[in-house]
Amino acid sequence: MPSTWASIVAAAALLDVVTAQQRGASAEEQPSMPIQECTLEKGCQPEPANVVMDMNWRWLHNKDGSNNCQLDGKWDPSLCSNDEQCMRNCALEGVNAQGYSQAYKAETVANNGLKLTFPKAPRVYMTESSGDRYKMFKLLNREFAFDVDVSTLPCGMNAALYFVEMPADGDMGGANTVGAKYGAGYCDAQCPHMRVIGDKANLNNWKTHLAKNPDGKWIEVGPEGELGNCCAEMDLFEANTQAAQFTAHPCLKPGRAHCVGDEQCGNKDKNITGWCDKDGCGMNAYRSGVKDFWGNGPNFTVDTSRPLTVITQFITTDGTDTGDLREIRQKYVQDGKVIHFPETANLPNNSDMSLNDDLCQVQADTYKDSDGFRKLGGIQAMGAALGRGMVLTMSIWDDNFGRMLWLDAEKDKIDANPHDLGVSRGPCKFYYGADKDMKDYLQTDGDVQVTFSNVRVGEIGSTGVSKATPERKFDILPSGVATGREPAGPRAWCVVAALGAMATAGLMVLRHWSMAAEDAETRELLVVA
Repeated sequence: MPSTWASIVAAAALLDVVTAQQRGASAEEQPSMPIQECTLEKGCQPEPANVVMDMNWRWLHNKDGSNNCQLDGKWDPSLCSNDEQCMRNCALEGVNAQGYSQAYKAETVANNGLKLTFPKAPRVYMTESSGDRYKMFKLLNREFAFDVDVSTLPCGMNAALYFVEMPADGDMGGANTVGAKYGAGYCDAQCPHMRVIGDKANLNNWKTHLAKNPDGKWIEVGPEGELGNCCAEMDLFEANTQAAQFTAHPCLKPGRAHCVGDEQCGNKDKNITGWCDKDGCGMNAYRSGVKDFWGNGPNFTVDTSRPLTVITQFITTDGTDTGDLREIRQKYVQDGKVIHFPETANLPNNSDMSLNDDLCQVQADTYKDSDGFRKLGGIQAMGAALGRGMVLTMSIWDDNFGRMLWLDAEKDKIDANPHDLGVSRGPCKFYYGADKDMKDYLQTDGDVQVTFSNVRVGEIGSTGVSKATPERKFDILPSGVATGREPAGPRAWCVVAALGAMATAGLMVLRHWSMAAEDAETRELLVVA
């Protein structure tokens, strides 16, 4: 999620309300969004869960009245002359079920789904069924699947489903009395300068500053406080009808860390990486030269005019839940057909279809990307965060500052050449994607909304993809031993025999062996590609 300013500006534009962490008088009624936990042996079983909106979208006012603690980007000095006074004087209101669906346009729908409608829909996080703690997902040696419909999202919009390593309790404690119940504690790899960080209002050095936009102009942004909230981020899905990307953003420090200044928080305008990889290493089919993979209509491999399933697999070096992360793979299911991420078309000597250290380095060298991914630990550092546990996050947003050019446009800087390798991320025009464009689109084309549904998580191959058309591809763990890409069926038995011999020789350990002769194509061999 490359734009820090987008999230700050979007929240401020919706409500002039955000920042302290006492509970107001209104009760919080989190929408229910059950998921399914899956195993190869027992299939998928329902598990209760809720979603909660981020505190930045809530009404923040003086606890004994209805005066905003912040208005037009400015703190009320009578309520917030310092961080302690602000936390003591201000209350954050809960939202009832009707408020979620009608006022904030976050509506539960069929198939355990959530529909977010732009521009009112908030960023939301998944919580345990009690609603008091975020649900922590540990995804090493696991796959995560969900259904999604982005058919109404034009250029410049972003439907995002991702994970961040924020605290399970939402930084509950001290002056923070709201915690995860009210959507507190957000962090990501952009090190956002949230209005409340931990149990303190982020008041120190509250001011605007200059940032360079894609047009090469220095624009005043903010205001914001001096503290940033950094943590690792794994973007499984950022997309509209025209382009899609999944990205790993590792960080130097484990868990959530509070940063101060450019050296810690990073500054892309000054080429300072900071504690987190803001750009990350991502996979975008259009950028890699496959321009007919993702798009609106039947001429594309993935037709974004219709719903689809996204499956992301986190493969470890030894096939265990505690091993180091080796690679991240993503595939899709549409109309019962499994669609693999395409081989890259414009990277030298590399046609890999998975996100791994080798691919990321080749991309950085070829596309002249930043080297932050390698410097901050690469795929292993990302895996460490996934092993510690991360929080599921969903949103729909636009970016008036950066116009979402990094996701879907012909170029993301005014002086970039679209014909250079890696410059074009999608077919959208450079000057399109500002707030005005989105407002005009809403008036002429109607609602812009995304639906996420049918969330499943479990062992590799357990979330239901085997019920679709045979995948015809499989891999062998651990890395460096062997890789099979043969069609399943009679020939697969020859591979099986070879694998048995290798195992006997001590070269590998087979895991999850379950295969019947009459169902060879739809059973797991080892790790589905």
